[in-house]
Amino acid sequence: MRLFSHAVVRTLDPPAPTPTAPADAILVDGGTIVAIGTRDELLALATAGAEAATGVLTSDDGGATASAGAAAGVEEIDCGGRVILPGLVDAHMHSVAYAASLVDLDLSGTTSLTEAVAAIRERAQTLPVGTWVVGSGWDLNRWADPRYPDRALLDAEVPDHPVAMWSIDLHTVWANGHALEIAGIDEATPDPSGGEIVRDAEGIATGLIREDAADLLIRFIPEVSREEQVEMLDRTQRLFLSLGLTGIHDFDGIASTLGWNDLREAGRQDIRVTKFLRGPEVPWAIETGWQTGGGDDWLQHGGLKLFADGALGSHTSHMSSPFPAPEPAGVGVHGAEAREAAADSAVASTGAGTAAPVAETHLNYGIAQMSEDELFEQARIATEAGISVAIHAIGDQANHHVLGVFERLRPITLSVEARLGRRLRHRVEHAQFIQPADVARFAALDVTASMQPRHCISDLHLLHLIDESAQLAAYAWPDLVRADAAVIFGSDGPVEHANPFAAIYAAMTRADIAGDPTTTFQPERRMSAVEALRLHTRAPAVAAGLGERRGRLAPGMDADFIAVDTDPYVADGLIDAEAPAGPVGLLGYVSEAALFAHAEAIRDTRVTLTVVGGEVKHSA
Repeated sequence: MRLFSHAVVRTLDPPAPTPTAPADAILVDGGTIVAIGTRDELLALATAGAEAATGVLTSDDGGATASAGAAAGVEEIDCGGRVILPGLVDAHMHSVAYAASLVDLDLSGTTSLTEAVAAIRERAQTLPVGTWVVGSGWDLNRWADPRYPDRALLDAEVPDHPVAMWSIDLHTVWANGHALEIAGIDEATPDPSGGEIVRDAEGIATGLIREDAADLLIRFIPEVSREEQVEMLDRTQRLFLSLGLTGIHDFDGIASTLGWNDLREAGRQDIRVTKFLRGPEVPWAIETGWQTGGGDDWLQHGGLKLFADGALGSHTSHMSSPFPAPEPAGVGVHGAEAREAAADSAVASTGAGTAAPVAETHLNYGIAQMSEDELFEQARIATEAGISVAIHAIGDQANHHVLGVFERLRPITLSVEARLGRRLRHRVEHAQFIQPADVARFAALDVTASMQPRHCISDLHLLHLIDESAQLAAYAWPDLVRADAAVIFGSDGPVEHANPFAAIYAAMTRADIAGDPTTTFQPERRMSAVEALRLHTRAPAVAAGLGERRGRLAPGMDADFIAVDTDPYVADGLIDAEAPAGPVGLLGYVSEAALFAHAEAIRDTRVTLTVVGGEVKHSA
């Protein structure tokens, strides 16, 4: 047995009785929590060999029992007065992309197109001629000269290397002529469904490739070996563990599936993974009997990831209102070319991803990567095979269409759930902008909203792109919670950093990461640290069908927990740790200053211990 002692234990388990003496220890046997209580009572329990005891222990008069001395055969780990919380889960992660981002060129700090090109040139100079220069993170919306990059500067500065640079949202690739030539992309290459090769007025590819069209180029970038992938994933899981993550829901493709399997077989997987599929994997999954909820305690089978639209920063999220200005010359139509005057705000589409000539009348509504019928058909095939569906939707029109898909799918889902004897929890990934009438539909259709609080504060400089007259529910996690919808939190890493405490800060403040209250977006939609913590712990466990085993600390639950130096329940000026935002967004704090002081402390939380399955996987 292991005794984790000298801590403040926050169980996130409201049904548990509140003892007179607060719990300061957890007793673990193997991978399971045996009991939670005071150090003395748990030592007494271990000494007496009372393994059958359950619950938080109290004496007959309600006070804590006490026992002195050490128990034979019990390893005691002193937590140094830290706060113990359930292990956090990132409910939307791209593990292979995150691993690559740790070694590829990072352009997120560049402030201009010229600076980005200089960084690419410097990286190229360190590589053998002909080697691919790969990276990500550029954001024209943050550049001093916010104009679309193209191949011209890259061709002049980096002519001897193929270059492929993902935008910060991973929905647009910026390539040079060398890369386009390798991929065979020229004026005769048609746009694929759900994507666009951006062209100039003469029809020549500019070097920008959006959404599904990126596959035409990315497939030519050499992949790392499976052995290298294992090492990269191992380094990445070490980082995740150091941040307090004990599990992730992974949305990368076949390389991720193979990588985690290899790491598991090598006995080196230390973080729990719920692995989602991509479209090309579905025939294999059905043939091999993959079903959501299958797998084992470390590598669980998740659902199928589909895409309804793109991203806000790339101007490809599918919206019911157009982006505020026509696209500049050389940028094609994204999905919808004109707005139909229809009561339901429907968009007349030229066809998903179809490019059209740039004209003064051109309006950009984003990209509909698949029609509602196409989404439904793929979702139906997966659901009938016992595979749940998670659909990427950022724009309000995309979310509206996706909810329509799930409404049509509902009878099939209920039938399959009855046959399997368990629930299939469908999801919308991101759900950033929602039409007001659609908020209640999430709960009515039993659809989980998988959201990323960091997107809200990272997108502060993009919110001028949203039509205020549409009155959209933006980053509206409290609205969904109040409507009894299931909400879970993640990072969308590497689009955002994997630090879950920065995400909790974002949910609390809705202000920039530096802590400036004047940047706050809709303070009435703030969320308490405790509620945000639940959406990183209990809620992802329930979404994965593991709510009876993980996400809270109680006897019989899996021993997944962390020790940290900041308490989400206690702070100067905090009156009610679970209070709603209220009209001015103060949550339960006496002032805005008190709220931000606590939020910043949580943002900067240091994780001193991470325990997964009863084993210490990280200590600092």
